[in-house]
Amino acid sequence: MNGTRASLGAAAAGAVLLVVAAPAAAHVTLSPSSTTAGSTALVRLVVPHGCEGSATTEVAVRMPDQVSEVEAASTERWEADHADGTLTYRTDDPLLDGVEDAVQFSVRLPEEAGVTLVFPVVQRCEGSEAAWTEVAADEASREQLEMPAPVIVVTAGARSERLMTLGAVGLVAAGCVASGGVLALRRRRA
Repeated sequence: MNGTRASLGAAAAGAVLLVVAAPAAAHVTLSPSSTTAGSTALVRLVVPHGCEGSATTEVAVRMPDQVSEVEAASTERWEADHADGTLTYRTDDPLLDGVEDAVQFSVRLPEEAGVTLVFPVVQRCEGSEAAWTEVAADEASREQLEMPAPVIVVTAGARSERLMTLGAVGLVAAGCVASGGVLALRRRRA
């Protein structure tokens, strides 16, 4: 586990990205390294701008109940803290409005494919806050939201596909054995 934390720390420190921010309409986003059911995903959280012109001092991400093994590391700018199902990044060096930044954390995704995981985010700034917490009924209506919560859709992975393939091979083999038994019985009777 310490190796995982060290790797995560190095990845998180290297993941901080400072560039000119996207337009003010840009949303807080998540980019997972994997969406495969049962896998551990390294998730990149991007904060595209401040709150109504003020600098960001804190970003709090509520973890869905379906994820486990949440790990986060502090960076040069952000101090990470995970408590009561919320991962919080705080800074004494506020991120100016008009500047984009990113941090990383890892989570173990649930074993069930097809699940949509919602990660509500509250971005606190020097003068206000932005609550990226709106949830859509479906992907089409998600585009209509003003402050959408970031989501990850869990997909079936190679492991699930391999188990399904092995199951199919097993059924074919069982069918062949049964057919062979029927042929053997017919030959005996003949």
